Amino acid sequence: MTLSTEYVLVFVLAASGARGRLTSGHVEVAEEGDLRVYDPNRRLNSYVSGRRLRSWQVFYRGQPLANWGRVAVEDAEPLARDEQFF
Repeated sequence: MTLSTEYVLVFVLAASGARGRLTSGHVEVAEEGDLRVYDPNRRLNSYVSGRRLRSWQVFYRGQPLANWGRVAVEDAEPLARDEQFF
């Protein structure tokens, strides 16, 4: 899936709990369920991919996309409020 201002990835890093959002690049769900994040040139961004993410959700126009997220319990409320998340 290609990210844009309409398709937005919101995430929480596992190690630090830092939150972020991406609006460019490409994402795909690997067979094991981990998210792979690529930059606009299709190079893997290992800093925000795989097990480095505690939670992630792709939103389309502010609404979470079904089957495009894996959210830890402690992150559920902030991720549900995407715009207030930041």
